Amino acid sequence: MRAELERLVSLANTAERPKPTAINPPDHAMPGHEWTVTEQHPHTTRVHAWVIRTVDDPECANTVYVSTPDSTNPGDDFGCMSPIDARRVAMALIAAADRAEHVTARVTRLEDRRAQ
Repeated sequence: MRAELERLVSLANTAERPKPTAINPPDHAMPGHEWTVTEQHPHTTRVHAWVIRTVDDPECANTVYVSTPDSTNPGDDFGCMSPIDARRVAMALIAAADRAEHVTARVTRLEDRRAQ
C-alpha cells in the first residue's frame, strides 16, 4: 500500500498536461488550441475521436468546446461548457477510470466503502 501511495504521489508531481494536437491559426473558423483523443476499440477499425478546443476569440475564450465520437459530424459539431464544468467532467472521467481499473484488478479501495 505504501509503495502504491508513493507511486501515485510521484505521478501527481511529475504528470504534465497534454500538449495540443494542433494550434489552429487566426484565419481558422475556431482559432486556438485543439486536442484530439482517439479511443482504442479492439473489435472495430472505426476511429473514435474526441476533439476538445479552446478558441482565442475574446468573446468565446471562456468556453471549452467538445466534439464526441457520437456527434452528428464528429470533429465538426461541438458542444460547449464552462471551464469549471469541463474540469468537473475531466475529474469524473479520471475517477471512473480509476474505479474501473481497480474493479478489473479486484483491488478493494478504502474509498469504495465510504458513504457519500
